[in-house]
Amino acid sequence: MEDDTLKTLLATIGKRIETQRISQDLQPEDVAEMTGLTAATIRNIENGKETYLSNFFAVCIAINLHPKDMVDIEIKLKPLFELSEPRKEKSRITPRIDSIIETEYFQKDRTTKDVVEELAAVYKIKTNTPVVSVILNRKVDEGKLKVSKKGRVNFYKKR
Repeated sequence: MEDDTLKTLLATIGKRIETQRISQDLQPEDVAEMTGLTAATIRNIENGKETYLSNFFAVCIAINLHPKDMVDIEIKLKPLFELSEPRKEKSRITPRIDSIIETEYFQKDRTTKDVVEELAAVYKIKTNTPVVSVILNRKVDEGKLKVSKKGRVNFYKKR
């Protein structure tokens, strides 16, 4: 999907909103009063400009049209950008680390280097400590692991 596709989508939705508003004999100022938005915001939405999702819902409700009907548009389901190789790698590693967490492996303190070596031994995944460190810190934030520091080295253990 390219940026032009998004612009086309927003323009199509904007036209639908404008058509529905007109069919309801409403002016942009009327919809503005019904939504708490400005008339300029209503016009911008109708012209396909970016808006907050809450504004979109407010306008749809004000013009008596369900939001799901407004976005019933045929589109190609393709992301704007392909997933980068580093992100793909992290996506493969994260579930593996989750699996390791479910075992007894983290019953004792483990360094990031230990986890890199475990991934290589068990899953034949070659990675590096910065990649694994980010994932382990996320697991700490999620409450699955706890971290302690000895000098400059982080040690991870199951909560």
